[in-house]
Order: sequence, then structure tokens, then C-alpha cells
Amino acid sequence: MTYAGWEIVGRNDQELPFAKTVGDALRDLIRRRYRSNAAKTIERDWDLDARTARNVVGQGNVSERTLTKAVRAEGWELLAALGAELTGETYEQFVERKLRQAIREADDARSNLVHLRARREALDALTADSDAPGAGPDAEQVGAGPGDDRGSPDQPRPRRTGTAAD
Repeated sequence: MTYAGWEIVGRNDQELPFAKTVGDALRDLIRRRYRSNAAKTIERDWDLDARTARNVVGQGNVSERTLTKAVRAEGWELLAALGAELTGETYEQFVERKLRQAIREADDARSNLVHLRARREALDALTADSDAPGAGPDAEQVGAGPGDDRGSPDQPRPRRTGTAAD
């Protein structure tokens, strides 16, 4: 098991478990499944030597070779149980969670699509309005007359000549 030390003032270090290892999870599963004679049972069922079986049940020491023997003997049930022990959720719960996540993402994408379609329609309407006769850059601007020098932004401003009295 992974531990971190935490020193409490005036006391010895306290070990805090932060995560279970595969060996710890396997040990806990074996202890729950076989209340008595666990080491002898897995020694026989998994084809282990006595010392290895005692290490698995006692300390949770599991080598890759031992784990392979255990999986071959127990099958998918052991892998599913280890997964649940290590993650805190069963495979069914994991699949359910992923399905809910996919549904949420699809709903978000659908909502985004509706928003984008409405935005495109609004832009299309604006484009259609600017293409109508009397609209656009060539149209006469409101307030543009002989004394108004605002004119179109595309056209240069007229130059004033003479004095202010003219």
C-alpha cells in the first residue's frame, strides 16, 4: 500500500493509506472470500508454493507471475473484483457513468447546434437585408446632403476652400 507519513506534534509518525496496490486489493479479496485456510486454498487452486501463498494472504505481496496464475485460475471474475476493489466502482457502474457522460455530451452538442443554427439564420437575415434594393454601401445615407461632409466611408471627404466667411 502506498503510505505517506504525517507527524503529529508529540507523537510518532502516523501512516495514512492513500491508495491500495493490486497486492493489497488481492489480499483483501482473498481474506473475504476464504475466511479460513486462505493460504492453503490459493496454494492449491492457483498452483502456488506455500511461501508465495502465505505472502499473498499475509502481506499482499504479489508478483506478476503470481497474478498471472491467479487470473488464469479465477478468470474474469477476479479481474472484475480487483477493478471494483481498486477503483471503488464495479464495471457496470463504470459503464453507466460513461454512458451518462456520453448522453450529457450529446445533449450539450445538440444545444450548441441549435444555438449555431439560430445564429446562422440571424446572419442570413442580415445578409438578405443588406442585399435588398436601397441598402448597402451605394445607398444614400440619412442626413447626407450638400452641406453634409460625412458622406460614405468609401468616398473621400470634400475639401473646404476659402475663408470661414465664404
